[in-house]
Amino acid sequence: MKIFLSLTFMILGFLLFGLGIYTSFEIYAIKKQEKINANFASFMLSVYEGKELKNIDYPDQGFFIFKPAEGKIYTYGQVFQNPTYVNMYSSYHKILPSKAEVYIYTRKYNFGEYIEEMLKNPTSLGISLAGLILFAIGIVYMLIPQAQQKNTEVKIVEKTYPPDLERKLKAVRLAIATHRIIPRESIEEAKRILDNIFKEMEVRK
Repeated sequence: MKIFLSLTFMILGFLLFGLGIYTSFEIYAIKKQEKINANFASFMLSVYEGKELKNIDYPDQGFFIFKPAEGKIYTYGQVFQNPTYVNMYSSYHKILPSKAEVYIYTRKYNFGEYIEEMLKNPTSLGISLAGLILFAIGIVYMLIPQAQQKNTEVKIVEKTYPPDLERKLKAVRLAIATHRIIPRESIEEAKRILDNIFKEMEVRK
């Protein structure tokens, strides 16, 4: 029964933990995509109006560079034309036969941002923690019967015969073998019984 309960807790805990992680990541990914879309919308409007883009809603989430064959370069500020931390972004470059170019830089998924977003969402965080707790309870229920079984086996072995019983029986056997008062038939029978006991002890070791 305890094994069944432990498996139930572990499976349920794993499912809840996975659900919490998936839900929180989906929220994080959707919000991140919304920020990138907002940046792209601002950039497209600035290109359409032919104006320099002064402000962008989420400068850390990505930026864009458009270089027409002739004319000025459209981007968010001059500093982003040579980004310092290129490895933090996922980039794409497209060039047309007319020599017009476009560069797209979007911020990669970040574990720190994900954890921050997860902490802001108590529902998904609570589901994940509940899953971890149930999984830990399942493991504890799984280990308790094994520990009890080992303790029982140790006690059974300890109660089988005292540690010095073998030594005492050998002494009795020696006394019977050397004692001349006891009849020979009784001596042989006692020796046979003791030999059987020793054989059983050897099997148990």
